[in-house]
Amino acid sequence: MWAAKISLGVVVAGGILFAQQRNAFPHPKTASEVQIPGDAAHGKAIFDGKGGCLVCHRVGSKGSLLGVNLSDIATQRTVEQLRKSLLNPSPEVQEANQLYRVVMRDGTTVKGKLLNRGLNSLQMLGSKGNLISLRRSDVRESGFMETPPMPSYQDKLTPEEQGDLIAYLATLKGVISQ
Repeated sequence: MWAAKISLGVVVAGGILFAQQRNAFPHPKTASEVQIPGDAAHGKAIFDGKGGCLVCHRVGSKGSLLGVNLSDIATQRTVEQLRKSLLNPSPEVQEANQLYRVVMRDGTTVKGKLLNRGLNSLQMLGSKGNLISLRRSDVRESGFMETPPMPSYQDKLTPEEQGDLIAYLATLKGVISQ
């Protein structure tokens, strides 16, 4: 069992002694709460261009609905978590963020986010936010994709570009004007 280490501080107010609890293990600061070295403007250019991030992710009203919405990622993750996601993405993806792949009887493949699996149909969300509805009788095979969709940028971006991209992600605090 895990227990937090709590220390007590004493405060005197109006002649009365008060004990205050202070958590000795402070919560790690999110990326939005710390100063990040790097050029955020250059990081945005990488995000929009070379990184191809908008193919899967969304910021504000730009990008795809398939991956995690990054509009307020800086308020949810630490700098180290952003760096790890960028350089060594987890092979374990939450089901809500997994891509679903369907192979139709005619051999065509359809990918998207699974919304519903009924007895007679499947509904998925396409990368452009379009609803895809398929009859089960037209489906040859289907299932969640095993390979994590997020690639590693370890060898795709220079260390400077990685830093700039993280600096940009650290600016994403939920209020996006485009």
